[in-house]
Amino acid sequence: MKKTWKWMGSLALGMAFLLSACGEDNAYTNALPKDAAAVFSFDLMEMAQKCDLNDQVKQSMGQMMKSSLKGSADALVDKLMENPEESGLKLTDRVYFFAASQMEMGGVLVRMADKGKLEDLIKMLQEQNACEAPADGDGCRWTVGGGGLMAWTDDAFLMLAGDGGDPKDLQHQASMWLRQKGGEGYSGTPEFKKLEDADEDVAMVTSLNAMPKSYLGPMTMGLPADLNLNDLKIFSTLDFQAGKAVMEVETLLEGKFKDLLKKQAEVSGELDGTYLKVFPANTVCWMAANVNGEKAYELLRENPTVRQELDNSMMPLDFEAIFKAVKGDVAVAMPEMSLKPGFILYADVKNGDFMRTFEDLKPMLAMTNGQMRLVDKGENAYQFVAANGAMLGMGRGPVSFWLGVKDDRFYLTNQEDLIGREVKGLSLKDCDWAKDVKDKHFYLNVNFQALAAVLPQIPYVGMLDYLSIESDEPTKARLVLQLKDHKENVLKQLVKIVNNE
Repeated sequence: MKKTWKWMGSLALGMAFLLSACGEDNAYTNALPKDAAAVFSFDLMEMAQKCDLNDQVKQSMGQMMKSSLKGSADALVDKLMENPEESGLKLTDRVYFFAASQMEMGGVLVRMADKGKLEDLIKMLQEQNACEAPADGDGCRWTVGGGGLMAWTDDAFLMLAGDGGDPKDLQHQASMWLRQKGGEGYSGTPEFKKLEDADEDVAMVTSLNAMPKSYLGPMTMGLPADLNLNDLKIFSTLDFQAGKAVMEVETLLEGKFKDLLKKQAEVSGELDGTYLKVFPANTVCWMAANVNGEKAYELLRENPTVRQELDNSMMPLDFEAIFKAVKGDVAVAMPEMSLKPGFILYADVKNGDFMRTFEDLKPMLAMTNGQMRLVDKGENAYQFVAANGAMLGMGRGPVSFWLGVKDDRFYLTNQEDLIGREVKGLSLKDCDWAKDVKDKHFYLNVNFQALAAVLPQIPYVGMLDYLSIESDEPTKARLVLQLKDHKENVLKQLVKIVNNE
């Protein structure tokens, strides 16, 4: 299947760079399967323009295509590079990729421009032994090549690849999708309307059912068994802009997932940005949220698995008291990169009374014969020491954590000198992105320039400025990958990297 995607992707990308005609009607989208677990929509024309490829690059692409072919293929490649519509495919319309449940099958859908020209291309591929001779079947033409099945009508070109099995077995399914009328397939769903209205470079709708079974189990563990996984869908767009790539994410909820979201919304409030000023501007990673600990504890206990762990925990701690003490901004940061990077978590708390519950740990730790200890470090302050981190699923060797409450702030860190460390010079509050933190429900920033300073051996990290993820309401999030060069389009910068410019 991977081979199929690579083959089709290379062909489509090569032709898309020179396409210039306007798109026509969208009848071809009727072929999208209604039960698709994921659908991706690409504006290849817009992306090609943003790449701003020069003639030298286009010529190199033509030579690369020729080198993988033989015989009379050179002439056809020249025709395609001069006028990609000779392929018969209309890549100026949006190209769709889709996947079935658990990624057991995937497909590519392209609008047909000229069936005769496409069949000329198929004939050339047949001469190259890249596909079989086309055949007629159930209202479409089809062939097998590149590890998948290709089927087409006057309106649409469809390529399918399954996870194993004979590609010919997909022919009947392909013909059924190609015969769908308006509104019968995915094009009749509200989700498709969102895809159709999107003008970003990439738009996508995915559901939990798109995930392979090996990943689905851990992610849904503890959720009610009667939850319909198709009731949770994610609509996302990706746009390549000057100096940055921007992804907008929206959660589309139905059924019982709506009830879960309502409860989750009560857990999170609006950030004050309290912990921006306590870290230097070159902090590698900073993440913050506003949390109502009492509501968070109530929500956690609604999960049967978590509730059992809390009620039957081997740790003699008053988890309820710990959670209920938290109310306000919570932030965790990695101030600098090193072989053993340090982190510190701060949280606004009502008071330090809950720290008394940690005294209950001492009798249990005493039974470890000194392998684990809890050391008093003053009022409402402790150091947890483990002789061997491997006992905690960490690296070998001694491990220490410091925790406590000071000035109505709870702290947890693996480096004592980070507690209350004074910022000398500019803080995170002085960064350009800091103005976007207040009133958000969640914010994360990764400083790639700080990483590049200590990890110069990592290729291309120096061209990145930062990554931010923010959310101002429970159903929406925004991701921004900002490059160091703020002026040139991201895709054009990537093309330069590929061509070693």
